[in-house]
Amino acid sequence: MSRHVRRRAVSGVVLALLSVLTVTACGSEKAGAGQSGQAGQSERAERFPHAFPGSPTTDVSAEQAFRDHQVAVPGSARVIGYYAWSEDDEYPMAAELRLPCSAVAGVVSGSKLVKASSRDGEIAAVQVFARSHGWSDDTEDQRYLRIGGPDDVLGALVHATGTECTMYLNS
Repeated sequence: MSRHVRRRAVSGVVLALLSVLTVTACGSEKAGAGQSGQAGQSERAERFPHAFPGSPTTDVSAEQAFRDHQVAVPGSARVIGYYAWSEDDEYPMAAELRLPCSAVAGVVSGSKLVKASSRDGEIAAVQVFARSHGWSDDTEDQRYLRIGGPDDVLGALVHATGTECTMYLNS
């Protein structure tokens, strides 16, 4: 084998190794970036458990949001998911709860909600929220409102399945 052919072969091997090393290094950087992104999501999940995935603006706990919005959530309720952003002037909050149907009356009275109809304009926001979380308006579910002012409206929709109820809240 001539010296020229050997030099080309070695150069080819070196270039191939550099390509492999470059791809490996780029893959490691991307994996590291993904891991730090996952760490940020993990931090948020630890800080605000039950926050809906994809709601990066949630900045208070569910318990704090319920207190701030005067929602009486019993200990028997499970928070399926919620969203709350206290830094917004109107402080929006939405939540999906599962609770025994026997506990709904306590939430309604403790939260000062009154019976509403599907024709009430203020109930539309909670219906849109509930639909986006799987609720179908083909049913005759209970609807409730609390109107404390133009920027203080709380809507609730309750869907019963046997003895368990799903309550959708939107403020």
